[in-house]
Amino acid sequence: MIQYFATGDDGRLTTSPATDRPYWINVERPTIDEINQLVQQFNLPRDYLTAILDNAEISRTEQLQVSSPTKPILIIMQFPKLTTSDLGYLEYRVYPFALILTDDVVLTVSNYPASFIQDFVMDPESSRLSLANHENFVLAIMWYISHAYVTALDHINIKTATLERNLNRATHNEQIFRIMAYQKSLIRFNAALAQNTPVLKAVEASAAHFNAPDHQALTDDIIIENRQAADMTNTTNQILQQYSQMVSSVISNNLNDVMKVLTSITLIMTIPTIIGGIYGMNVKLPGASIVHAFSWIMLGTIILCIITIEYLRNHDYF
Repeated sequence: MIQYFATGDDGRLTTSPATDRPYWINVERPTIDEINQLVQQFNLPRDYLTAILDNAEISRTEQLQVSSPTKPILIIMQFPKLTTSDLGYLEYRVYPFALILTDDVVLTVSNYPASFIQDFVMDPESSRLSLANHENFVLAIMWYISHAYVTALDHINIKTATLERNLNRATHNEQIFRIMAYQKSLIRFNAALAQNTPVLKAVEASAAHFNAPDHQALTDDIIIENRQAADMTNTTNQILQQYSQMVSSVISNNLNDVMKVLTSITLIMTIPTIIGGIYGMNVKLPGASIVHAFSWIMLGTIILCIITIEYLRNHDYF
């Protein structure tokens, strides 16, 4: 799918194609025909577009350090995306995201929809960015990629806090599987952020590009956001490791409490069963000749059950 964005008369981004002014093309899940179209239209190396089809593609740059590049500039970063695991639990995966700078257009290419693109378009500040300055525009998108990790980590922390509030009732392995999904997400985040860091350093150190007076402050903001995401990932991962051990212990303890209650109930119900079994035999038994024998037996059974209940309660079996 190809989306065309241009700067409208009000200075905001608009989806109406305007080929007579600088514009931005966002490509999601490109087909072979769309790849061929873009390659021919902008004279792009084919691997610029096909690279993102490989989910394991690493972050990198091309033509960034060349003062007079013969090919468009390519920047590939990793971005997080919320998905569902094979077990049905929410987790994050990371996928490559390509930014391509040509003389006339900025192209962003991904094999999966990126939620931060919608945030970028809807943000009033970013939607007023001029597409005439492609480098400023690309730096803004790079900040949103780094910020997407912070947003995802905040979401994981909120979900973890919810699990913690419900932990006292946990008796199943569902909490462990959820934590495992979050830990897998953090491992992917750690690797992706480590890949993105050299790319950001390369952008900062480029002598031929991104060297306008305000670009240093923008790249510093992106690097700080990336570093914040990395620190949050390490901290959250350590918390989840401790939390995972605690969940296992709490679930085991909760199951022991359930078994303790069930054992106590079984013990109490055994009393009338034994008495009923004894007085159900066809032999002469004490008190069998009394007119109200059944009532007295039931009363005695109830008293024994009450005494047993109080004993078990005093010894913390309920």
